[in-house]
Amino acid sequence: MGNEINASDLLIEVRDVHKTYQTGASGLEVLKGITFQIKKGEAVCLLGSSGAGKSTLLQILGTLDRPTSGQIFYQGQNLLEFNDESLAQFRNQKMGFVFQFHHLIQEMSAVENVMLPALIANENRQEARDKAMNWLQFLGLGERTEHYPSQLSGGELQRVAIARALIRNPEVLFADEPTGNLDSANSLKIQELFFELRSKLGLTLIVVTHDLNFSALFPRVFKVKDGRFA
Repeated sequence: MGNEINASDLLIEVRDVHKTYQTGASGLEVLKGITFQIKKGEAVCLLGSSGAGKSTLLQILGTLDRPTSGQIFYQGQNLLEFNDESLAQFRNQKMGFVFQFHHLIQEMSAVENVMLPALIANENRQEARDKAMNWLQFLGLGERTEHYPSQLSGGELQRVAIARALIRNPEVLFADEPTGNLDSANSLKIQELFFELRSKLGLTLIVVTHDLNFSALFPRVFKVKDGRFA
């Protein structure tokens, strides 16, 4: 799994993580003993075909799901010792998420969608709006802030989702097949954007993809196959 990372640089550590989903009387084992480390500022790709377990692993890394067994540490903190409420607060503060399906709220404008994580964290509404506008401007959507999702293109929708992921200034940006629904031109633009954001903001980037061209851009790639690292 590569060399040990210096403790001061270590951000996320995964120890022997298993995940089993109960299906009736039997169980479906999706992750089968994953162990690895990620250091601050890294760009890491989880590569694999559909059903390999990579999205499940990302959800566990991002505390959106809990493993059946194993441990997840974030800068030395055992995240599995947090209760659900504390974990939600931690996630809102430290982590941003972008998914294949942007999950924007159709009845809200672009800026209102981006504001949501800040409002959930009880930030002042005007300050949240100002920050959302700044992020949309930064991402080239300054003239689309009041548009609704139905009025935006696929590439614009994903940029709104990225702005929403960034509004709380996360340390880690997780992305699950972020270019999966985009045409090739928009896909390339979003791929470039992720690395630009990593460089400018000092983000740790963890991306799930099955796209070999996208994965080739990452200095560190973990191939996931049948619930294990191949």
